[in-house]
Amino acid sequence: MKLPDLTGRTALVTGGNSGIGFASCLALAKQNANVILASRDRQRGETAAQEINDSLGASNVKTMQLDVAQFSSIRKFVDEFLARDEPLHILINNAGIHLPGGWSKSPEKDGQRTPEGFEVTLGTNYFGPMLLTQLLLPKLKESAPSRIVNIGSPGEQFSGGVYWDDLKGEKKTTSDMNVYGTSKIYLIMASKALNERLKGTGVEVFAAHPGITNAPLYAKTDKSKPMGAQVAVANAIGGQPTERGSSPILYAAAAKELDGKGGAFIGGPTGPLLPFSNLDQFKDRPTFTEEGKHLEDCLRLYDETLKIINTY
Repeated sequence: MKLPDLTGRTALVTGGNSGIGFASCLALAKQNANVILASRDRQRGETAAQEINDSLGASNVKTMQLDVAQFSSIRKFVDEFLARDEPLHILINNAGIHLPGGWSKSPEKDGQRTPEGFEVTLGTNYFGPMLLTQLLLPKLKESAPSRIVNIGSPGEQFSGGVYWDDLKGEKKTTSDMNVYGTSKIYLIMASKALNERLKGTGVEVFAAHPGITNAPLYAKTDKSKPMGAQVAVANAIGGQPTERGSSPILYAAAAKELDGKGGAFIGGPTGPLLPFSNLDQFKDRPTFTEEGKHLEDCLRLYDETLKIINTY
């Protein structure tokens, strides 16, 4: 995969200080994009941005502070970004968490709820990015042609479907693999729905997954839980480098051959072929979860999501 020259284009990558986010920022900056590296920890973000700029002998990566698990942080970030009066051509909603369990550094002390009351994985991986996207849509439309990329996962197959009576995860008692998979199928479905709603605006929306990638995300997984331990070991042994894992995300963000193909879910094989999800990573894949295959369900989820986030 080769990215086009991105001179004059501005990209925003959440969770850009490490892992796939860092690799994405580096690759976009190499192609001359102006990159906003958003990080929950401002100092870590500044260190990462300086590392990229130094390695390229450039200064096109800037840092902003953002915690996608807190709506107040998202709104503050958007106000600050809009005040810069910059265009926005690429939004990559990369920041997220995986099986935090009792992990002490999760966005809330007990590791289970965000300040708005969302189950922590759903709040961080789904509702936060959805609010950020909604608040930035006017700028993305103004800057069109532009793209939004949400990070899906083959783990959507562990979701068990859409929990229509508990979208916020209020009935969940632990952030397990089921909830992680749920956050990912919601992102994939919302991407399809939002793309449908944005037709004719010049903004296209994709979901993309990195396959099995040995990213820092998994190093923070609560390994005291059996599934957490299994996932951490699998990624340590079979995980591809973050540079390769970021490739489907970058492809969705900038590849010219995807013009007009918004709504696609880009990545390697899913479902029973999950162990081979690192292979053939640049195709539009169907979801294993049944609801993800039906646009009417995707639109319903998107509309219900807007109702929820608009109450805060």
